[in-house]
Amino acid sequence: MKDVKVGDTHNYALIGHSGDGKTSLGEAILHTVGATETLGSVSEGTSVLNHLPEEKERQTTITSSVFSYDAGGKHFTLVDMPGDSNFAADGLIALQRLDGAVLVVSAVDGAKVGTDRRYRFCREHGIPLVAFVNGLDRERASLDRAVASLEQMGAKPVPIVVPIGEGEGLRGIVDLISGRTHTAEGEGDPPAELAEAIASAREQFVENVAECDDALLEKYLEEGELSPEDLHQALVSGTRSGQILPVLAGAATREIGVVPLLRAVVDLLPSAADRPTPFATADGEEIAPDPDAPFAAQVIKTAIDRYAGTLSVFRIASGRVRADTPILDVTRDHKERLGKLFVLRGGEHVEVPEAGPGDIVAVAKLKDVHTGDALTAEKGGAVLAPIDIPQGVISYAIRAKSKGDEDKVFTSLGRLVEEDPTLQIGRDPSTGEFLLTGRGELHVRMTVHKLQRVYGVDVDLQTPKVPYRETVRKTAENIEGKLKKQSGGKGMYGVCYLTIEPLPRGAGIEFSDEIVGGAIPRNLIPAVEKGVREAAVAGPLAGYPVVDVRVRCIDGKHHSVDSNEMAFKLAGSFGFKSAIEAASPTLLEPVMHLQVSIPDQFVGDVMGDLSSRRGRVGSGEAKGSSQVIDAHVPMSELLEYASALTSITGGQGEFHMEFSHYDEAPAQVRDKVIAEAQAEKGQHH
Repeated sequence: MKDVKVGDTHNYALIGHSGDGKTSLGEAILHTVGATETLGSVSEGTSVLNHLPEEKERQTTITSSVFSYDAGGKHFTLVDMPGDSNFAADGLIALQRLDGAVLVVSAVDGAKVGTDRRYRFCREHGIPLVAFVNGLDRERASLDRAVASLEQMGAKPVPIVVPIGEGEGLRGIVDLISGRTHTAEGEGDPPAELAEAIASAREQFVENVAECDDALLEKYLEEGELSPEDLHQALVSGTRSGQILPVLAGAATREIGVVPLLRAVVDLLPSAADRPTPFATADGEEIAPDPDAPFAAQVIKTAIDRYAGTLSVFRIASGRVRADTPILDVTRDHKERLGKLFVLRGGEHVEVPEAGPGDIVAVAKLKDVHTGDALTAEKGGAVLAPIDIPQGVISYAIRAKSKGDEDKVFTSLGRLVEEDPTLQIGRDPSTGEFLLTGRGELHVRMTVHKLQRVYGVDVDLQTPKVPYRETVRKTAENIEGKLKKQSGGKGMYGVCYLTIEPLPRGAGIEFSDEIVGGAIPRNLIPAVEKGVREAAVAGPLAGYPVVDVRVRCIDGKHHSVDSNEMAFKLAGSFGFKSAIEAASPTLLEPVMHLQVSIPDQFVGDVMGDLSSRRGRVGSGEAKGSSQVIDAHVPMSELLEYASALTSITGGQGEFHMEFSHYDEAPAQVRDKVIAEAQAEKGQHH
């Protein structure tokens, strides 16, 4: 990384659906450029990118892996992203601050739900892409089918290679730009028998590229050919603007097709100097990757390392930084001092003396720096715009297996949440349970596994309680709340008359004071309200909070000596409880807004399943070869949805849900919840 110019610094990601060979392609790249001595293998557990014990055991990537290497006088940082929707968010955070990405597509199955989602994410965030069709040496592999599936997805794929043979007979590929053949043995001239196929593929390629630019298209139609310079320029601008998706192909495990891909990464994807910077200030101004400007950087990942402790991985937007420099975390407004700087090579850290724009480096043991934070020089650094951090979708109640471990569980979990900002730990105020929220069932279970491995803490996971609410269906007027205690010494006396009426969903609790003529002294009315609000914490049906009611205090009586705050607080609480009982109380259940992305063939099954969960299915929307189904489904029916969707779609479905609103629960649900609450009460007595 010695003094490489910003224009020779390249940061790119490998993205796509789970199981399509991103990590194997990463291993082939690292071996081809000489960054590793032997070709790492996912299935044999020798991969340098999948270096965590959980990844070796499951043979799948569960956290983005950062590997920096130098080749041909340039400095590269490759980030291998998880494809599984349980873990993908970790990579999507970093991806927003890289310069480009390689979309890895299966040569056998073509584009899948995950391919489609990553493609859309890059287009929405302006991240330039090339595609690599991987596994051309497998049975039933077909470059043409894979390209057609990318077209269905709404991309404009432009193949820039032609395979020599397919399936078992794959010998190499021809690069249409250079006209050279790449096989496992090296470069050479294309086989004569393919001359015709290559000529027609090249013509198609030139035509597709020319269409990106009106002037070029005119020139091409007139002259029938484009100069190599014109072609290159159009290919670069079409790739970077997202008009076209250049498609390369090969077989990662046999290292076929890797060299043309590496050329495409350098030539077609932007360097750290070319991309309209992924960084902007909070005011939307772009930041030039200028080594002489004040230091500014953003943390794109936090990793917990058994030896180094917490590592903050950041991408430098501008300026240079050396080890042992004081900096400012502007997101949290506090000062830090950077220790040693490292570049990451999978599980290894290599110390470097300094770093500049475009570099991705790590620092250990910053006190309070989190993923997404912006770091600047102490004076004059720019404040960077925030990174989108995806939120968790599924929660589990969590508790320590042994009573004495509770504190340890929460401090350890706190550290895992720092490492992975898509995890949240919180407490549900209405059920009192501690909840661990993640991107999917597997995400939560792997977190628990990691908790055990790294910190030696055992926890139990349970399906969380659903946070039901209670409300009323009709108005109850003029209900008395009374406290009268007169036995030797000072008495207690307070009477209030309350009217309770239903409010629209989401309104909470309103208290209105309608006392006239001093029936209750001014200074004691807040005590009535306090009594009402305290009583509303647990409703009469199943002990859930009462919401969406207006309580009007319309009259009352007081005693000049015996009335005090306590008396009226209790009177308010008794009155509220009686009023609720008289106003036809009912149970409300939380309803979630659910979006499910699935391949076309599963639409019927998934819709049927959602209906059986009392779901109201809205519009479906086709996105390429997948469908997005929009539905509103009660939360209680979705607690185990992750595993249900996996079994319906064979793991090809993804979903996202968030809270939408509360709705009245049907009678059978209400009766069941009330019965459970009473049974639980019985156990405690």
